[in-house]
Amino acid sequence: MKQTFISLLILLMVFIENASGEMNMYLEQNLSIDTRAVSCLQTSPDGRFLSIGTHEGKVLLWDVQANRKLHELAGHNKRVTDISFDSKNRYLITGAQDGRVCVWDLYSGNRISESRHFGKSISQVTLSPDDRTLAVGGERREIYLYEFPGGQPKGSMKNGHRKGIVFLDFNLNGDEVVSIGYDNKMIFWNPLNLRIVRQGEIQPSTMGDSGIELKTALCSADRQIIGIGYQETRLGRKGMNFKYNLVFYEWKTGSEIEILEGNKSQINSFSITPDKKYIITDNSSLRKKRISIWNLNSGIIEQNKDVDGDVSILNSARNGQWLTVAWQKSKKSSIVSLYKVSGVTGFERFNYGTQVQTQQASSFGSAIKITTPTQPIIQFGEKRKLAVIHFDHLGVPEDISKTATYLLESKLGNSPQVDLIERNQIDNVLNELNYQMSGLTTDDAISIGKQLNAKYILLGSLNKLGSLLILTTKIVNVETAAIEGTREVQCSNASIEDIATMVTALAPTIVKF
Repeated sequence: MKQTFISLLILLMVFIENASGEMNMYLEQNLSIDTRAVSCLQTSPDGRFLSIGTHEGKVLLWDVQANRKLHELAGHNKRVTDISFDSKNRYLITGAQDGRVCVWDLYSGNRISESRHFGKSISQVTLSPDDRTLAVGGERREIYLYEFPGGQPKGSMKNGHRKGIVFLDFNLNGDEVVSIGYDNKMIFWNPLNLRIVRQGEIQPSTMGDSGIELKTALCSADRQIIGIGYQETRLGRKGMNFKYNLVFYEWKTGSEIEILEGNKSQINSFSITPDKKYIITDNSSLRKKRISIWNLNSGIIEQNKDVDGDVSILNSARNGQWLTVAWQKSKKSSIVSLYKVSGVTGFERFNYGTQVQTQQASSFGSAIKITTPTQPIIQFGEKRKLAVIHFDHLGVPEDISKTATYLLESKLGNSPQVDLIERNQIDNVLNELNYQMSGLTTDDAISIGKQLNAKYILLGSLNKLGSLLILTTKIVNVETAAIEGTREVQCSNASIEDIATMVTALAPTIVKF
């Protein structure tokens, strides 16, 4: 049996329940855009740049901090449907109804590459977290993958949807893609082997015997939840009944969480604040044009903001500092309103603050926190030899702890600060000294390090206590026999699959990259 909407969303918000204050916003500026309608908006990850796509195919790039237009990009001749920035603010990717996907240099405004999809409209362009893979979806039922920024094809994910694509996104590890189609299917893919991992039907219903038409979709910044805006219709005694709802799904399982009801207008665009505390929708009626801010902790509208025209699209910046709302001023003119926001926390994949908020066990996934200093232990000087010893383990199978060791080893090997000693050399020395692969003391580590001619030895342990995973490491200086530092990452509501993410969070606290 489903829990109530409020109860489920309270679970979602546990990790921010101690946060004080509420979302406040004030109008910073209005940008007048010469277009019939603004078709898409996107803010760069750092909140500095705003890109605006228009109904006619223009793309405008705005420097929010400097309050000036940088470029007007002319690469499309039909409605721009989606815009993405890379994580380093070097490139802009645009897709449009003309079937073109363009990659632009953010600073020069030059077009770097272009690909065409046989005249079929594009609805989504999204980058993997490492900026190496571009996923494209649209009217065609396939999802196309390209190397980025070069544009070389990497294959397509197909035989999943019966209709075109509404929405696409990568998870934070880049090893899974979710697609939502107009066939009311949600499919999770492995972009490496191009195969389906799991899939499910999107069948939210609040009226019984109703029809569902998907309009738009969006993931939370941490990719834990997927929100879908849809129209629900049912034939009644007095004609057709319409409802405009949002339904939420859990990424990890694909299961439905709850339905948010009560919006007065069709949800063609909505925004999830990066801390998952609020949902912003166009909630206009025939008499009143406005946006509504829904507090997910209470499940009710907390604020309404009036606008002077029909809302086209809205977007929350990932840093939590901006909300951008586009609305139609006239048949040939639109306004983009930039609101400065307070009371909203920006999203960072790993929170390196000393006070790290945690998420309790819930159906909304796990939460990772670093419990030790975050500055790298090894960050200056010449490259030094480092040997990584197999982790100790408690409550975790030995093969899992070994896998965690290999994962961390792989990450550390990309740092210019260390020269990793080969695994077979370490194993040979352990055999010669008649040591086990785990359970080593600091003195043991020093003996091993001298045999390997290593500067540092890394010891660690992976422990599981209930639903809490703890990964702890320490760096031992072979010459001085001193422990240079310890680093630890914890994951609550954890599963074994979270270990890769824990390792990714921990690595930059050990060595500088």
